[in-house]
Amino acid sequence: MSNSPKMRRMLAMGVFYVVLTAIAFLFLFPFYWLLISAFKTQAQIFTIPPQWIPHPVIFNNFVELYRETNLFRAFLNSCIISGGNVLLTLFLCSLAGYAFAKYPQARGHGKLFNFILASMMIPGAVTLIPSFLMLVWLHLINTYWAMIIPGSASAFGIFWMRQYMSSNVPDDLVNAARIDGCTEFEIYWRIAVPISKPALAALGIMQLIASWNNLMWAFVVLRTPNMLTLPVVIYLLQGEVRTPFGMLMAGGLMTTLPLILAFLFFQKQFVAGITAGAIKQ
Repeated sequence: MSNSPKMRRMLAMGVFYVVLTAIAFLFLFPFYWLLISAFKTQAQIFTIPPQWIPHPVIFNNFVELYRETNLFRAFLNSCIISGGNVLLTLFLCSLAGYAFAKYPQARGHGKLFNFILASMMIPGAVTLIPSFLMLVWLHLINTYWAMIIPGSASAFGIFWMRQYMSSNVPDDLVNAARIDGCTEFEIYWRIAVPISKPALAALGIMQLIASWNNLMWAFVVLRTPNMLTLPVVIYLLQGEVRTPFGMLMAGGLMTTLPLILAFLFFQKQFVAGITAGAIKQ
């Protein structure tokens, strides 16, 4: 009888992990279907019952994708745009987050921060045309900057960094650096940024996913084939009469893999940044 509560806890944990495993398989199934379909012919993709393991494994979809599209140029464009957008976002949001976290006495601090938070409720479609007209005025249409600059100083990113720095960057350390003669930017760069690496990694992963998968804005501001990104190139494979689903699956796989690799590489920092707010400092 003394082991009864322990056995019940073990049974509950077992059921809990079984349910979590089932949910994980459910969420991973679309990626598995994408993976196996990339190595099938068009007919094999729609075979009933479905082939869960491709036989034979073919690579023709990747060959045709390379022949029919400017794949490597699109991949390079996506890397440049996403990398530039992530770096600019991390710099601007962390700088603004540091200012909001460590200068609460500044004039208009509360009103400005509330205004930034309120802007999170504005749908992106509302700002689409004004942003486009501004880029036309700046002669940035069909350039990398048209994809990198808009949205880089996001309200969510500023809020995210402000909350993390408020809890994890000690005021005593900042004041000590000021006494030692450090400038405000040196305090931000040498103290706040290193301490905030987990939050920066988490924000960087989220921004990378958003920038890499940005399809609608790319359709608006990119005009020539040599400037198109991977999502646009893959989307344009769809035809009105016939869609090469094998090529579409191969392109989707190539578009997804870099995001998975980036997440696996920064997994520890990402989890640390996500969970930091749940731990009392």
